[in-house]
Amino acid sequence: MTCAWGDGTVRRVAQGLLTALRDFGLLQGAVKKQIAPVRLPVDAFAFLAFTLHRKGVSGDQLIKSEDWRLFLLSPSDVERLLIQAHQEKYLSYHAAGSVIRITFTQKDPEEYARAVTQRAHRPA
Repeated sequence: MTCAWGDGTVRRVAQGLLTALRDFGLLQGAVKKQIAPVRLPVDAFAFLAFTLHRKGVSGDQLIKSEDWRLFLLSPSDVERLLIQAHQEKYLSYHAAGSVIRITFTQKDPEEYARAVTQRAHRPA
């Protein structure tokens, strides 16, 4: 920018951003607008957690990783998804105080992706 924006320009840019957020389903509310919660499917979450784990992020670091902010997930959201992924047998999650252990059934990304997709798409 070569100069400061005027009030009209700021208003148009803000309206454009709100429109884009609404069009992508990231904004909710007719009068009082707020960011819509993101729903990350547990199978996608498990694969992302596996990928972070393979990069050396484990335990408490995995829960508090800044990477989850891309999906608007707080550490408590991540922990809830880890518990759900554990219950659905995508991974093994155990916590005792600040000690957290997360293990995965496969070591190879292709094998894990295959296992996750087969589990996610099996009939109920």
